[in-house]
Amino acid sequence: MANNIIETDSDLIKDITKLGGGSLKKCFQCATCSVVCNLSSDDRPFPRKEMIWAQWGLKDKLLSDPDVWRCYQCGDCSVYCPRGAKPAEVMGAIRNYSFKNYAFPKFMGKALSSPKYLPLLFAVPVILFFLVLQYMGALSSVPTGSIAFTRFDNYVDVIFVLLSVLVLLAMAKGVLEFWKNMDQNNTHGTAYGSAGIYNSILLAVQEVLTHKNFKKCDANNIRYTGHLGIFYGFIALFIVTAIVFIGDRVFHMSLPMGQVNPVKILANLGAFALIVGCSIAFYNRLGRKDKAGESYYYDWLFLSVLFLIGATGLLTEIIRLSGYAAAAYWSYFIHLTFVFFLIGYFPYSKFAHLIYRFVAIIYSKYAGMSEPAEDSVSERIEEKSVA
Repeated sequence: MANNIIETDSDLIKDITKLGGGSLKKCFQCATCSVVCNLSSDDRPFPRKEMIWAQWGLKDKLLSDPDVWRCYQCGDCSVYCPRGAKPAEVMGAIRNYSFKNYAFPKFMGKALSSPKYLPLLFAVPVILFFLVLQYMGALSSVPTGSIAFTRFDNYVDVIFVLLSVLVLLAMAKGVLEFWKNMDQNNTHGTAYGSAGIYNSILLAVQEVLTHKNFKKCDANNIRYTGHLGIFYGFIALFIVTAIVFIGDRVFHMSLPMGQVNPVKILANLGAFALIVGCSIAFYNRLGRKDKAGESYYYDWLFLSVLFLIGATGLLTEIIRLSGYAAAAYWSYFIHLTFVFFLIGYFPYSKFAHLIYRFVAIIYSKYAGMSEPAEDSVSERIEEKSVA
């Protein structure tokens, strides 16, 4: 007779506590969190089961659970929790734990999770760009003539292309391992695979672009507006960067662009949306003194870098237009440092949740998992009290 041995990780609770889930031990499994959650489905309710798995040290269960990523950390569950266990914060900590687990190489996941490594992480791009400037002779004298950041692009482009390749490889390894774990450790019903992988991807894209699940949050619905600005601001800046890179390298377009150029307008709108979205998120996090949740290092680091990318980008443009060459080039240097930080450490920071959540949504649809119930929080609480 075969023995079914369940492996537990005795350090899991300590790890989750360090990453923002310090209230985990307060949970006594009343299931209020799953009842009030507008995103939880009837056949796979969360976050109750994740709270159990975390308390029991079931690391493999958590790392292979797509429902961890279906949570948008709105805080409804934390508001109604009678024990102050803050399930939303625990779910966020579990996602942070996943970043570290799927990180490749592993030490990068550790580095991004601790503030003591922050100076070293910023030192890498600073030293790298200083070496570029030294090689060009730009440290000894400011380039003469009109201000043109394309003077540095031949070197900067090489750095960012190589960096992007390494990041994509590291991200692909983590995503493939995540998908494999979901597929091995989750029970599949009769609907598994019926949606088709391509249709599942299209449905996931639609869900991400519309942000429809953010609208279902009651306790902290301001996050929808802030997240929308951040998401579409970043998408706009990504599109602009791709257009400029291809246009410069392939079509030799004239740079810098005029202020009325549609691409320039899109860039400014994207930076503005990013700054506004981050500002709303800052305001929301600083004002969350109730049970809806708190913010931790992972949250602040990612949000701050995004904000500074938008702010330094606009500042660099303003200084360039004013004609102060030295200030413009140094502002561009600082802007590139933050861009390097965001891209280079993408697989290991909270930014990676964009990819892991997208993959989890795809898998949920491909595996035929049910969609969240449409009832409001008040309706679900009333149904429970009647029962």
